[in-house]
Amino acid sequence: MTTQDAEKEKEKNATLPEIKVTTGRVRPGTIEDVARTGSKTDTPLRDIPATVNVVPASVLKEQGVIEMNDAMRNVSSVQPLMGGGYGFANSFTSRGLALSFFRDYIPDGNLQNNYFRTMYDIERIEVLKGPGSALFGVAGPGGSLNLVTKQPRYNFGLSAGTMLGSFGTRNGYMDVTGAIPYLPNVAGRLIADMEHTDGFRGLERNIVEASPSFTWRLADDKTLHIDYDHRELKIKPDNYGILFDVNSNIANVSRDTRYYSRFNKTDHTINRLGLTHHWTISDTLSMRTAFVYDARTLALVRNAGGNQGDGNGLSTARTAYQQFDNAGYTTLQNEFIWKTSTGPVKHTFLGGFEYKNVDINAARSTYVLRDINIFNPVVETSLNEAVRGAPTFDRRINSDQVSFYAQDQIDLSEQFKIRLGIRNDLVHYSDKGLQRANPTAAISPTRYREIVQTRSMTTYSTGGVYQPTQNLAFYAGYSTGAFINLSTEPQALSTAPETSDQIEVGTKMMLFDGKADLNVALFQSSRNNYFVTLPGSGNIPTPDGKDRTRGVEVSLGFRPIAGWSIIGNGVVMDPETRAGNVATNSVLGITRSVFGTRPVGVATTMGNLWTTYEIQSGLARGLMFGFGVTYKGNSYADSLNLLKVPSYVVFDAAASYRIKKVDLAVNIKNLTDKTYYTNPTFAGALPGNPLSAFGSIRFNFN
Repeated sequence: MTTQDAEKEKEKNATLPEIKVTTGRVRPGTIEDVARTGSKTDTPLRDIPATVNVVPASVLKEQGVIEMNDAMRNVSSVQPLMGGGYGFANSFTSRGLALSFFRDYIPDGNLQNNYFRTMYDIERIEVLKGPGSALFGVAGPGGSLNLVTKQPRYNFGLSAGTMLGSFGTRNGYMDVTGAIPYLPNVAGRLIADMEHTDGFRGLERNIVEASPSFTWRLADDKTLHIDYDHRELKIKPDNYGILFDVNSNIANVSRDTRYYSRFNKTDHTINRLGLTHHWTISDTLSMRTAFVYDARTLALVRNAGGNQGDGNGLSTARTAYQQFDNAGYTTLQNEFIWKTSTGPVKHTFLGGFEYKNVDINAARSTYVLRDINIFNPVVETSLNEAVRGAPTFDRRINSDQVSFYAQDQIDLSEQFKIRLGIRNDLVHYSDKGLQRANPTAAISPTRYREIVQTRSMTTYSTGGVYQPTQNLAFYAGYSTGAFINLSTEPQALSTAPETSDQIEVGTKMMLFDGKADLNVALFQSSRNNYFVTLPGSGNIPTPDGKDRTRGVEVSLGFRPIAGWSIIGNGVVMDPETRAGNVATNSVLGITRSVFGTRPVGVATTMGNLWTTYEIQSGLARGLMFGFGVTYKGNSYADSLNLLKVPSYVVFDAAASYRIKKVDLAVNIKNLTDKTYYTNPTFAGALPGNPLSAFGSIRFNFN
């Protein structure tokens, strides 16, 4: 091979310099794997004093996952939450507390009124449990969920496919990557998809997405990555599910019963541009600079308030929102990683700067709706049928945040390792505009008001790891969190940050010559200073809200023989509300403190098991069968714990066949056609899909 040929081969196979590709025996999620969400460095999971769960694209493919709720079954303690997603967007809790979203390590929207995520461009999902503010700043108390996207490759690859299935579901996608002709040292990738489903219970979804990206090797030590995402999401939301009756039982009606108004709809458009420059200055020093601008518009009409059925079988106090948000998120990050030593002690030092601007214009009107009979609901088809409506707010939210952060991962020896991290966020934010005093009253004043605050928040992360062998690690960690929730869902922003903390101890191990992986974690997570109304406060919210969760998580992977894989996870926890605020159930006439109750929507026990076997030889080689079981314990739809959603067990199955360049697959959900409820709403519970089947075909050309 000539020198010129060698250089061409080097360019052809080049990838981003700082990304480790897991190959060979390093399987995603094992202690040898590198999940950068845990440290922002190439430190293996064995050395991280915290839980980081990984869901690779291969598992998503096996399970036929097309939505985030199904993907998150593979992560211990993660549960869908109606509050925040409201039937049209992803929202989850982990360890009983809210999760934040990231996309390639950059914040991806707010905790509330976010968006519905698909899996077409996802390489893997990484979830850091507990507060991640010391690394990411705006990070929820339950953890940080990071979507790692597929990157351009210099080798040509083309994949295209389609899926057809129950509820009128159909989709198509294309993924093409390779070197760009006539542009030396440039690789590109285009992932595009279209999806439609009529949805169970008429919850229609239409999605169009396109994600082009480019990697330009500027020099042997410098790489520029450019990516653009365009998403159009039209989803019909359901905030009610099946309502509770006056006896606090889920109403005895068909699971197909619909209480949501026919006019419900959301129209979400996202345009996101990202530029990332990587510079490998030396073998021990590298720098990453990233810029992201994310423009979003959200137009929605959805149900909001509503009560369980009363003694006459009527659901009262029903309302609806009509809202339009126009948001822009700008993020600039610059960080470096320096590997050095002080004598025999090794250091991996991370230092960074971040600037973030959020600018949102939001306007909402609130409509009062008529009562409906929960056993024979006749719902509205238009807002013109509302009893009355009036503007609720017309406001502008703006925030400027400047952050500095540092982390030192110290290898005292091969057995003892510690981590120290600190971050300071200086946030100046404002919420200015018109606000109606009582959104549902027939007559209520509307006044201009301003909220202007400057907050300095310092968060920490620390922990240690003891490794008696390369295949066994014991760890302990402590982390804190603080952030300002810049959401348009409440009528006004909080005047103080929400804070959190977590202490965790656990073990990570590899067993049976690498055939099995087991992670166990004991944790106590707390959420503090969110706004509640305390007794005797004159109905004025104060930042005295507190939740605490204690529990144990387990995740495992086992590959007993060639072709057979078993993965599973489970959690047993005790989530508890520690605040003394008062809540009222107006239908039952009960008013009392919520202290000691369980937080809304959180089950205390959960578990998931998924196993596949692929035939390794003979005419049936490439034929794979999969089977899964999901368990979720009971939960509550209200803070008084009067409205209980029952537990459930659901079974799924899959079969696929790989022949040359074609993959055929069939996925069957809810094998026993069980009636179950995935999560509470506000006065009801959302039914899970009945028995359903989806068939797909995928063509691969590499």
